[in-house]
Amino acid sequence: MIRLARRPVLGPLVAALLLAALVLPASLLWPAAGRAQSKPLRPYTLILDFVPTGEYVPHYTALEKGFYRDEGLDVKILRGQGSGDTIKRIAAGQGEVGIADISALIAARANTDVAVKAIALWYRRPPHGVFVRADSSIKTSKDLEGKKLAISPGNSHQILWPVYEKLSGLKPGSVSWVTMDAASMPPALIRGAVDAVPFFVVHEARIRKIAKQQNTDIRVLAAWADLGFDVASTSLVAREDTIAKDPEGLKAFLRATLKGADYAFRDKHWDEGVGYVVKAHPEVDPDGALGAAQVGARFVYASEVTSGKMAVGQFDPVQLEKTRDLYTQYLELKRKVGLGEIYTNDLLPARK
Repeated sequence: MIRLARRPVLGPLVAALLLAALVLPASLLWPAAGRAQSKPLRPYTLILDFVPTGEYVPHYTALEKGFYRDEGLDVKILRGQGSGDTIKRIAAGQGEVGIADISALIAARANTDVAVKAIALWYRRPPHGVFVRADSSIKTSKDLEGKKLAISPGNSHQILWPVYEKLSGLKPGSVSWVTMDAASMPPALIRGAVDAVPFFVVHEARIRKIAKQQNTDIRVLAAWADLGFDVASTSLVAREDTIAKDPEGLKAFLRATLKGADYAFRDKHWDEGVGYVVKAHPEVDPDGALGAAQVGARFVYASEVTSGKMAVGQFDPVQLEKTRDLYTQYLELKRKVGLGEIYTNDLLPARK
């Protein structure tokens, strides 16, 4: 006689667990099967070269749309006080990535051997300019002789001023500088405390709006690029130590940043991007930020990028050599810095 084994009786708890397994979606029981695991976030700091405004729309877009988080980065954006100051802060380890004019980087490497290098070219043309009041008697750059100009510490305009003097015909050493915080420079011009301010032309819309609110106006006296100043300009920079020890982190940052640039600048999501900047900094004027974003986009997506010759962020060694030689000559640097000390294209997501 064959005995049949008795089926074990399931306890209430086991039965409940089995029932849950039958009704729960597989993605909850086995997360990897339902969706990709999110990357663990780590703190990452970006130091700007100036106060937040529309030219930084791509970075705030990448922040708000989660592009940085998708790369595992919890990015914090800090305001800057000029390119020279940003380079010092990056060298001191206060942030992983900074935004600075390439001239300030070349000068710092030549004169103080700062261990910082550019990892992406942001502005392919120099946005430098000089502003005066609309009613000013200053009509040409030569008329600046004997005048007072506002400047912030480490500002790349002052570093490059000998170049501007050469290009414009202004008598060397003929202006006097009044040092102040970068945010105080436009008001100083508007109220007549100084005769002119060197500023990026991307800020024209913002400064004009402020001036008109005070029943006056300003104008661009000179855009340096129009005088023949066709060199590499604003760049993203990082410590050499970070490049060597954490290249993947920098690659992740650049992927997210350039994704933000494509979305906000190339695809012209102007208003959305400006909204992200204003959300983070309510004091930012939306109209001024919009004007800055639209002008800034032309420097990032210059003709060599839109034609497919160069990728966004990619340095052209020929242009950079010209840039290096010009600064070495005009700024009377201690030495000619090797191109390999200045930049790398190796961290970019795409190169031509």
